[in-house]
Amino acid sequence: MKIESAARPAEETFPISVRDDLQDVDLAVSTSGLGRRFGSRWVVRELDLAVPLGSVTALLGRNGVGKSTTIQLLLGLLPPSAGSVEVLGLDPQRARHRLFAEVGYVSERRELLDDLDVRGLADVVAEVHGQRFDPDRFEELRKRYDLDPKARGKVLSKGQRARLLLALTLAANPRLLVLDEPTSGLDVLVRDDFLAGIAEFAADETRAVLLSSHLIEDVGRICDRAIVLRGEAPAIQGDVEDLRRSCQRYLVRLSGVIEPHTPIPLPSGACVLERDPRALTVIATGAAEHVEAALD
Repeated sequence: MKIESAARPAEETFPISVRDDLQDVDLAVSTSGLGRRFGSRWVVRELDLAVPLGSVTALLGRNGVGKSTTIQLLLGLLPPSAGSVEVLGLDPQRARHRLFAEVGYVSERRELLDDLDVRGLADVVAEVHGQRFDPDRFEELRKRYDLDPKARGKVLSKGQRARLLLALTLAANPRLLVLDEPTSGLDVLVRDDFLAGIAEFAADETRAVLLSSHLIEDVGRICDRAIVLRGEAPAIQGDVEDLRRSCQRYLVRLSGVIEPHTPIPLPSGACVLERDPRALTVIATGAAEHVEAALD
């Protein structure tokens, strides 16, 4: 494999740095040495991360680096193989039902009960969440997102499903909102609506958002912190505004096709964020001229 070019678009920069000091900050999520393996293969290893209350934190990294597995560990859907995790001060494995009432989750799968209409789906969620569910808030969001209360789940478009799931989740008043590639495949207008809803939710400093996404433009618009998973290397995390100057984003074009799991020779402090057979998106710390020289 030969690197053909490594361009750094002037308008595309991204923050990255070592983990900053959060010792005096109230955390929605905290992990220490967190790991999960399947058989002999570690998917998540030695993960120390922090999501402060009052923040919108991006969870980034290339496909296969463990983002979805990390989210499943935080939600208590998978037990850890090593280390510890706390979500809103609780162990997700021991207090899954308590956390269910306080954590909202939206994924790119956008699964619904297809035979129920919008109003019926709201009734189901209200029954599950009890007094935490705010029907007036749901109606406000339903009207804002132009959702027909009589439309059944099976006839809703991808964008309508995304809006409905966000409305149902926000109306349940979670303290932590976890989003796994929530805007994947959505058109620009739907994405704008979705991101505006998240930003509005996050304005309350007693709440937090963890957003897993490969769309850098989404991250830049609403996130104030970022965590980059790097496989075997320690995760890199920090405040977006404070770290904006310390990372550059590169589009690396390759002279040949690479297989999905081919190791990529990169300079120290760099990691692959996205990849396809003929190009990579790389984020890296350090002076631009040194990184570009290493990539050439």
